[in-house]
Amino acid sequence: MNAVVPPSKWVPEFRDIAKFLPDWQPQCIFDVGANKGQSCTAYAGMFPAATIHAFEPVPQSFESLRIAAGQYPNIAVHQLALSSAPGIVKMTAAGASTMNRIVSGDTAESPDGIEVRAVPGHIVAAELGISRISFLKIDTEGHDLDVLLGFSPLLPQVDFVEVEAAMNPYNKTHVQFRLLEDTLRNFGFLLFRFYEQAMEFQRGGRPVLRRTNPLFINQRLVDTGGIQ
Repeated sequence: MNAVVPPSKWVPEFRDIAKFLPDWQPQCIFDVGANKGQSCTAYAGMFPAATIHAFEPVPQSFESLRIAAGQYPNIAVHQLALSSAPGIVKMTAAGASTMNRIVSGDTAESPDGIEVRAVPGHIVAAELGISRISFLKIDTEGHDLDVLLGFSPLLPQVDFVEVEAAMNPYNKTHVQFRLLEDTLRNFGFLLFRFYEQAMEFQRGGRPVLRRTNPLFINQRLVDTGGIQ
């Protein structure tokens, strides 16, 4: 088994969680849109006692994920897309690109397109016998809201949710932050912090924030101190 990564080497999200909630320990982590395993393998090194489920539907990416995850006995990999409803969806599939995503309309006729099976997250969790998720990470290039909605019945039992959000109207690839925030607030989540902020045009143009990864915390973990 791989050695535990010391806290000083943890990814920023988990360092911050440990700072503010030192008694919190992840038991079950979902990595949706795992690509080649960049995130789930980092999580496995930090928390070898946690069970990690990594989801990646694109065959080329999944094969890289399977190989990377094979070094960690606490990672289970699933060649599957998660969405708001069961069915067959179309995706771009340019090798193992991090930009592969679910598409619709004219874009779905791209020569790079493939069809993959999609299942709502709450159904997958039930099939796996999971009733509580400590950390739900979603990085699906614009499909994050659909993935969230697929977890709806289970969201009250999720501690943290991290998504990828568009931060200005020029970004047509990702889901707008306000929509994601409103959705998660309706399920009892509050904004924790932002991570991985990227500018819209790094070499000139509009100097605005393009995207970021907001992390939300379930309100049941928050001590509001009686504040109304």
